[in-house]
Amino acid sequence: MKYFIFLSFLLVSAFGYAQVTLPIDFESTTITYNFTDFGGGEMSRVDNPDMSGINTSGKVARMIKNAGEVYGGSVLGLAGPIDFSTNKYFKMKVWTPGAGRKVLLKIENQSNGGIFIEMEKQTTVGNAWEELVFDFSSVNVANSYQKLVFIFDLGTVGTGTPNFTFYVDDIVQFNGGSGLAQVDLPITFQDTATVNYALVDFGGNTSSIVTDPTDPNNLVGKAIRSGTAESYAGTTNGGSGLANPVPFTSENTTMSVRVWSPNANTPIRLKVENAANGAVSVETETNTTMAGQWETLEFNFSNQAPGTAGINLANTYNKVSIFFNFGATGAMAGEKTYYWDDVKFIGGGGSGLAQVDLPITFQDTATVNYALADFGGNVSSIVQDPTDPNNLVGKAIKTGGAELWAGTSNGGSGLANPIPFSAGNTKMTVRVWSPDAGTPIRLKVEKATDPTISVETEANTTMAGQWETLEFNFSNQAPGTAAINLANTYNKVSIFFNFGTTGAMAGEKTYYWDDVKFGGLVSVKNLEASEGGIHIFPNPAADVCRIEFSEFSNDPVQLSVLDASGKLVKAFTIAQQNTVLDLQELNSGMYYLRIEKNAMTYFQKLVIVR
Repeated sequence: MKYFIFLSFLLVSAFGYAQVTLPIDFESTTITYNFTDFGGGEMSRVDNPDMSGINTSGKVARMIKNAGEVYGGSVLGLAGPIDFSTNKYFKMKVWTPGAGRKVLLKIENQSNGGIFIEMEKQTTVGNAWEELVFDFSSVNVANSYQKLVFIFDLGTVGTGTPNFTFYVDDIVQFNGGSGLAQVDLPITFQDTATVNYALVDFGGNTSSIVTDPTDPNNLVGKAIRSGTAESYAGTTNGGSGLANPVPFTSENTTMSVRVWSPNANTPIRLKVENAANGAVSVETETNTTMAGQWETLEFNFSNQAPGTAGINLANTYNKVSIFFNFGATGAMAGEKTYYWDDVKFIGGGGSGLAQVDLPITFQDTATVNYALADFGGNVSSIVQDPTDPNNLVGKAIKTGGAELWAGTSNGGSGLANPIPFSAGNTKMTVRVWSPDAGTPIRLKVEKATDPTISVETEANTTMAGQWETLEFNFSNQAPGTAAINLANTYNKVSIFFNFGTTGAMAGEKTYYWDDVKFGGLVSVKNLEASEGGIHIFPNPAADVCRIEFSEFSNDPVQLSVLDASGKLVKAFTIAQQNTVLDLQELNSGMYYLRIEKNAMTYFQKLVIVR
């Protein structure tokens, strides 16, 4: 036994200490940890300065980032190439002097620094040990990797002070995320202790899971799009793929993501693909509508991005990637930071719910996706009418921190059909309840896919604590806003309570709204026989009916056909005394004829029978 020990000592003396192999715990006295420092980094094996929590071992590695380069760090060579055939994840315990510090682990080829794979994570605690997981599942196993590279706070020059002193320990290679569950929809970032969210960046993105800057109790994804980012820079959610495919069907092809962007009108692209075959993919885009605010965007994969493949329901899509400001390079846009959360499958406009359309009544929540989308500090919901227990209405709380433009969009990604504006027909009505009289209510219509195409107009409440119906004429646009253009499509409606006043000025207040309809407030009469000099026959009708006016001026008469729910289905402009109405394209059923003549609006039931 003595000879064996002595021989071992001679071998170590002759050939040097043993080389480093995985896993690495820095405890061995027979291993030489030869760090190669660069750019101001200084790494060495030291005593554990904080033997507590998840790390009570005696020895660790310390990195002091001195003044030098923003990429200052250190390299640790291994005895042989890393075997990535099965184990494609690394975990490492780290200690940093504050939460939100960046930790980059890079795996590099022995002789060619251009062959590497790297991942950056962000700490969530300060002055305590925590374990970070690095997903290298996209590694090219045909390459050889034999170096570990450590860089802290990439992009910031160190000072060599305690604020730039970091520690690492227990570097372990393993398979499948340290026992963490594979990520699946919805992606909420809340379960980092049990779910492997595995963010994988490309094209110049740097992403991490951080505390929501607007809610300290929430975790979100943060993406920094660098000044050198490619036009396609993005992040994959769930590295090697989701636990289950996105459940697309012929009627349900929509996902939603809650995003925060520093700029409105920023294109956000969402891509789904087959985790095993990246050539099988679908991409679609939606633009942000707000700056510096959270909003929920919908992505309908039946409307694929130009030049990309359409959805094929026979394919499996089990990987999701997000691209902020898609199409713009970092050089064009500059470095910018984005956040995202709540990546969900919502089906075809709300898990099989019908897309909302006018009139918006809030009565059909079981079948219609009303999709209220708040911005600027509004908090809205669909609630029981405080004055009628049998009615549902929209409720908007304009918070004390609300912006002057705080509001709510009705029907998230847009209405099922464009608003049927025409010459002489540019009005809408909304029933509202306000705590104060004289409150300006703004209504905005826009093109759902292009928010730069919009019209805004206002009406003031006349009562306090009472329901009233306000009329909004989009031919009288609000000062400083665009005029209506009848050649445009307007298929999204937003409402703003007490527009122009911040929550700080007015204090938190609650408003209600209901019955968002096309058409204006007019004097209304039901036709009886030939009242108003108007004759309609036959009724019931089949393919045609005739309308005659006993008195007719040179002013055209506007006639609209509404279905039983009040939705416009056909419109006529009548310029002669006797007119035959073609009804062949309408189905059998009950309709209403709305006739606007001499500042009076008449209604007549019309039954079509075939």
